[in-house]
Amino acid sequence: MSNFWTQGLNPEQVKAVEHNFGPLLILAGAGSGKTTVLVSRTGRMISEKIAKADEICVLTFTNKAAKELKHRVSAKVGAQVKKGLWAGTFHSFGLQILRRFHRQAGLSSHFGIVDQSDCSSILKELLKDIKNSSKENFDTDKLLNMINDRRTGMAMKTVAFDEYHEMAEVLTPKFNKRLEILGVVDFEGLLIKPLELFREHPESLEKVQSAFSQVMVDEFQDTNRLQMELIHQLVKTHNNITVVGDDDQSIYGWRGAEVKNILNFPKEFKNCEVIKLERNYRSSTEILAVANAAIAQNKNRHGKILRTEVAAETGVLPELFVLEREEDECDFVVSEAQYFLRQGYSYKDFAVLYRSNTQGALIESSLRRANIPYTITGGTSIFDRKEVKDVMAYLKQAVSPNDVSLRRIINVPARGIGDTSIEKLSEFSKEHRISFVDSCHRWREAGLPEKTGEAIEHLISFCHTLPSRILDFKVGSSPGAHFVEILQDLGYRQYIYNNTADPSVAEKKWTVVDIVGRVLDSYLGKRSYEIASIKSFIDAMMLRDDVNDEDAAQNKIQLMTLHASKGLEFPVVILAGLEEDLLPHKTLGGDIDEERRLFYVGLTRAKQRLVMSRCQQRKRHGVVRPVSPSRFLLEITKKLYKEYPSGARPVSGQEREDLVSSFLKSLEKKSPSNVKEN
Repeated sequence: MSNFWTQGLNPEQVKAVEHNFGPLLILAGAGSGKTTVLVSRTGRMISEKIAKADEICVLTFTNKAAKELKHRVSAKVGAQVKKGLWAGTFHSFGLQILRRFHRQAGLSSHFGIVDQSDCSSILKELLKDIKNSSKENFDTDKLLNMINDRRTGMAMKTVAFDEYHEMAEVLTPKFNKRLEILGVVDFEGLLIKPLELFREHPESLEKVQSAFSQVMVDEFQDTNRLQMELIHQLVKTHNNITVVGDDDQSIYGWRGAEVKNILNFPKEFKNCEVIKLERNYRSSTEILAVANAAIAQNKNRHGKILRTEVAAETGVLPELFVLEREEDECDFVVSEAQYFLRQGYSYKDFAVLYRSNTQGALIESSLRRANIPYTITGGTSIFDRKEVKDVMAYLKQAVSPNDVSLRRIINVPARGIGDTSIEKLSEFSKEHRISFVDSCHRWREAGLPEKTGEAIEHLISFCHTLPSRILDFKVGSSPGAHFVEILQDLGYRQYIYNNTADPSVAEKKWTVVDIVGRVLDSYLGKRSYEIASIKSFIDAMMLRDDVNDEDAAQNKIQLMTLHASKGLEFPVVILAGLEEDLLPHKTLGGDIDEERRLFYVGLTRAKQRLVMSRCQQRKRHGVVRPVSPSRFLLEITKKLYKEYPSGARPVSGQEREDLVSSFLKSLEKKSPSNVKEN
C-alpha cells in the first residue's frame, strides 16, 4: 500500500492504521497521537476503498473531536468526504436514529429535546401530585439522577430503601410517561429509546447495521453500559469495530462510565487485536517517570509504560512545594506565574489544576489581586444562561411545540398570564387528559378571562410565524440579527432590564442574546436559509458541548479541575492540593483506583515543567486542621522529584543579583531627589 497515510508514524501507529477488518483495541497512552491514528485509518480506508465514506461511523464524546476528525480526513481525501462520513457524539447518533425512525419509536416528526433544567421542571410538577409530607424538601437534581439510574439500568441494588429511593421508584414510570405525553426526549432518552427501537423493530436495526460496515469509537474508556450496548447492536453482524482509549485515563465513573468496557473488550470480542501506543509525544522523560510510577499502583489495568519521543532527559525534575496553609498556596501560584514569566513562558503556557472547585475560587482571588489574567475552563456554558434558555424556548416552541418550552415563555416577557391562569390551564389539561399546549388552545373552556386568552392566542400566533419571520430579513441584515430585533420588539430586552438591578449587568445579559443571533447566523450560513435548518440548529444547540473555545488563544493562565483538564496539554502545569481527603477526595473519591487515574491525568497534561504543591494545614468547616500528604505522593519514590519543604525554590546567584538590582532601582525611583547644599 502507499505510505501516504503512514508517513511519519511509528511502527505501532502504522500497524493500527493498516488494520482492516475485525475487532481492534488501540490502547493509546496519554500524548501518544491517537487522533492522528484515527484520522489516518479513516482516510486510508476511504482512499483504498475498504469502505465508502458513508459506510464509516465514528462515535466520539465531543462535537469538537468529531469536527476535527472530519476536517483532517477531508483535507487529505477531498471535501466530499465531509458530507458522507458520519462522525459525532453518541447522543447525536441517537438523535439521528430517532429522527429517521420517529414513527416506529412512537414520536412525532417534530419531537423536541429537553435538557437537565427542563427535566427538573417536569419533576417538580410531578412532585406536586405526590401525597408526601416531605416532598418540598427533595433535592430534584439528586432525585433526577436516581430516576435516570433506574431508567438506564445502572441503579445500585439496595436493601434499605430511604425516602429518595422510594420516591425515585414511584416517579420513574410517571417521568417516562410525562416525556411521552409531552412528545419530547431527554439526553438519557437519546440512548434509551434507540435501544428500545432496535429491540421492538428489528427491521430498523437491520437498516442501521447495513448502513455502516466500519464502526470506530474514540475515548472508549468513557463509555457507559448503554453506549456499550449500542455498540454491540451496531456491529454484531460484522464485528468491524475499532475502539481507541486508555484505561489509565478512565475518570468518569461518577457519571456512569465503566472502565470494565475497555478492560474486558478483548474477551468480549473474539480474535481481537490489541495494539499499544506507548510512545509519548508530549511530556519530558522526568515527568513520565513520575506518571508511570503513580499509575503502576493500579493493578486492574492493561499494562503499559509511556516513554518519551520528544527529547532526551531534560535534567529538570518535577517539583513538590510544601506550604504552610492554603493562603500560602494561593500566593505560591502567583509567585510561580511570575517565576515562569521570567523564564520566558507566557501566561497561556500555564495551567493550575485542582480536585475541587472550592480550591479554584481561592486561587482565583489571589490571581485577581495580583492583576494576573486568568480564565476558568469548564465553567458554566453560555447555553446554561437563563436568557439563552428563554430564547431557545421560543425557537423550540416555534418548530416543535411542547409543554416544557411553552410553560417557560408563557409569561416571559410579562403578558398578563399569571400563576392563577396557568394553574387553571394545568388542571384543565389533567382533567381532560390533554397536553398543556392543547389546553391553551381551549382557554375559554378552561375558564380564563378574555384578555388573558387573547394574550395566549397572540403568543401562539407569534411562535407559529416566528421561523418564517426570522428568514424574512432585509438586505444588509441576517437571520440572526433579525431574530434579535424580533425579540427586542417583543419586549424581551425591556424584560431583562426590568428584572436586573444593575443596568450594566442587564446589558451583558442582552449581549448574550445577541451572541445567540450570531451563532444562528454562523450555523445557517454553512447550510441554507430554510425552516428545516432552524430546526437542526435547535438540535445542535441542545447537544452542544464545546462553547468556550474563544478563550484558547488569549494570553491567560488557565484554572481548571482535573476532570476538565482531560485531553488538554500545557508547557507548565501546577497540581495544587496534593493532600489526603482532597486527592483522593474524602467524599467524592470512593473509587481509589479512579482517583489515582485522575492524578495520572493531571501529571500527563504537563509538557516541560511539572510543579506540585501541598499544604500542612487547611481550613475545614471553618477550622484550620493539620492535613497529610496524598497517598499518591507517598507511593512515588522521592528520587523522581525535587521536594522543597520550605515552600520556596532556592534562588541562584545570578537570580539573586538580578532581584537585588531590581529592588535597589525601585527604591531609587521612590526616593526624593537630593538637594545640593549652598
